[in-house]
Amino acid sequence: MSYCADNYISILAYSSLAQGILTGKFRPEHKFEEGDHRAKNKLFIKENYVRVQTALNQLRPIADRHQTSLGNLALAWLISQPQTNAIVGARDGEQAAENAKAAEVKLSEEDLKEIDAIGRTVTDNLDDNPLMWNF
Repeated sequence: MSYCADNYISILAYSSLAQGILTGKFRPEHKFEEGDHRAKNKLFIKENYVRVQTALNQLRPIADRHQTSLGNLALAWLISQPQTNAIVGARDGEQAAENAKAAEVKLSEEDLKEIDAIGRTVTDNLDDNPLMWNF
């Protein structure tokens, strides 16, 4: 990422809400249907899923402070990164309108550092393969 920022190369982030996990809609007890494509995503593997849930619990107070959703907090953090833009999927117009509100969330440097530290409790425990899916 630093290379891109240093050389004014834009980054287009794919799966910005990590297949919905960053929205907080999947609770710890959530059972995914057989064949759900998320089963092949590292973040949904049991030990990582537990870490994600812990991180989301730590992020909720920050989202509350900014009067926004967890998903929009994640998007606001992402688009606050240098040279970074987000691709965000939406199932309908209501989701698209809600996602667009992330642009209104203004995070301080302290917020960004706190969110980054919380995120690293998950990402620092992932393997070195940059691909999130095991297809």
